[in-house]
Amino acid sequence: MYNEFFNTSQEQFDKMAAPVRKFNNATLDYVSKLVEYQISMFRSYSEISIEQMRALQTVTDPKSLQAYVGAQAEATKSLGEKVAKDANELVELQRGYAEEVQKLSEEGLATVTSIDPAKARKSA
Repeated sequence: MYNEFFNTSQEQFDKMAAPVRKFNNATLDYVSKLVEYQISMFRSYSEISIEQMRALQTVTDPKSLQAYVGAQAEATKSLGEKVAKDANELVELQRGYAEEVQKLSEEGLATVTSIDPAKARKSA
């Protein structure tokens, strides 16, 4: 009698915990990708900044200043394109996570509503 109660309780607990485990795995995967992406972006933007500082050090006369200022227009354009690309990638990463969470929520709700409370009461 008690074995059936404990087995039923364990079965129901496993059914309830499965969606939580899936959600935790999806969240962990998302956070891992997000941190990796942020580190990559930080590295990339740092390299761009260092390149610009090095280029500024080459300014020694009016002619090199003119060349530096002329190159800034291209650098600004490239940076703007990179920021837009990075923003789109970040949005896609977040969208994928949101879709996964939505799917897991629906699966979890279906799992929770499929548990038969009468079965739990009978075994008690």
